[in-house]
Amino acid sequence: MNSSIDNAIRRALHQICDPCSIAAQAPVSILDMGLVRDWDIDDEGNLTVRMALTSPSCTMGPHMIRAAEQLLSAVPGLKSARVEVDPNVFWTPADMTGAGRTMLDSRRQNSLAAAAARPQQWRERAGVRRERI
Repeated sequence: MNSSIDNAIRRALHQICDPCSIAAQAPVSILDMGLVRDWDIDDEGNLTVRMALTSPSCTMGPHMIRAAEQLLSAVPGLKSARVEVDPNVFWTPADMTGAGRTMLDSRRQNSLAAAAARPQQWRERAGVRRERI
């Protein structure tokens, strides 16, 4: 494989973030999420990217696919770009890269520090009756 094309593919895929991570205000690329499994370029320059979704019921999959295909089709040296979801691959957080995990952990720690919340803090509010079941 051509390493300059692979690097361009990697850069393009790093620009696409998992929509749920964006909603959580912790954008993580589909590469760092571990959603992109692999890619292949045939002799004619046709790229096929194989990816997974975080959930089989993910409604944002088509948006990520469209964004990836649009960016990848602009990579010099490629004739075409197609992204396929592999329904046989089940994503887990263990699939994330170290950078992705670090980014989410950092965001989580910052959110907890800003909220200053403690587990079951709601029980401390006045008027909350404590009953054991």
